[in-house]
Amino acid sequence: MSEVPAAARYKEIIAAASGAAERMREHEREKSARLAPEVAAAEQRIAAAAESRDAVRAKVDQTWKEAMAALWNERWMRVTPIPDPDRRVAAGRAETLIASVQEACDALQRSLGRSRWSPSLRRSRNPE
Repeated sequence: MSEVPAAARYKEIIAAASGAAERMREHEREKSARLAPEVAAAEQRIAAAAESRDAVRAKVDQTWKEAMAALWNERWMRVTPIPDPDRRVAAGRAETLIASVQEACDALQRSLGRSRWSPSLRRSRNPE
């Protein structure tokens, strides 16, 4: 039985490793091509969620300012800063959340015995 020279064995191992590396790169290219649409869809969902978050925050900020303006003459009331967002809320509910904020503001308005805030009320009693 003759032994295979070390140089020949080295070349065999390098060839096998090179072939395996090329097959792995090809597999990764195919996998990347398959996943690209999913990544793009995820990026779109992230952008839509950010838009939704921004819409809710803007509406809440606007409504908070209106509430503070409505309460401006209620000096006895301790006014606190706007609360931090509740991170436990399920995603995809912007319209529902905005509606609940509006309902709370309408309830505040009713409790103050006033109808919806008028533009003159906002100007004359705005705490900013």
